[in-house]
Amino acid sequence: MRVLTLNIWKDEGDLAARLEMFVAECRLLQPDLICLQEVYADATMDAGEWLADALGLTRVGVPARIKQRSGVLSSSGLAILSRLPLLTEESLDLPTSAADGGRKSLSAVFEATNGPIRVVSLHLSHLKADEGDMLRQQQLAAIWSWASEGWDHPIILAGDFNATRAAACFDWLYQQERIISTDTLLPQATSLRHQPNALIDHILLADRGGWELNSVELCFTGVDATTGRFASDHFGILASFNPID
Repeated sequence: MRVLTLNIWKDEGDLAARLEMFVAECRLLQPDLICLQEVYADATMDAGEWLADALGLTRVGVPARIKQRSGVLSSSGLAILSRLPLLTEESLDLPTSAADGGRKSLSAVFEATNGPIRVVSLHLSHLKADEGDMLRQQQLAAIWSWASEGWDHPIILAGDFNATRAAACFDWLYQQERIISTDTLLPQATSLRHQPNALIDHILLADRGGWELNSVELCFTGVDATTGRFASDHFGILASFNPID
């Protein structure tokens, strides 16, 4: 099972051209599940729906952080695209602050080869210093409680955590359950195109049996030779999980 996460950068740059780049690389990578953040949507288009249609995948999504962007009322939401059968979907309003409001998390349950799996796409607060650290820990705690309560099967948390593995929110999560994280296979990597040593995008597997992490790679790192354009200001993370018999 191949799982991809990418922050697709709202409507910055030439969105239409960047979406075409995304589709072209996904056709090469062939992910089974795609978790997206900063999914732009307005009254005339939804980037998540557009990508799902272009790739022939099922899509679930939720709008978030609704405000004026370039003079247009729009959302910077979340989406999960999948080639696996969809069983259920729901969303969660996250703890917030006046400086960084409107964040949500999106969960969907899919039928995988060895049973159901819950997949969560998330985008935690971008705030800095102690305020941001505290808010991200509150948000991750809310997500974990919501995703794990009454659920005995594997859980994947994927997205833009706005934090490296050294952050306190990860220490808290690792105290709750055995977590397998993609950062262990990406030493000295960054997922922010303009910033070194900033691996803030992650795919985490709550190890409840059924899957093991096989490989991880950065993707969407290339530049279009003609336009000099990247697909996003983030690089993507692609994880391959093998079923355990």
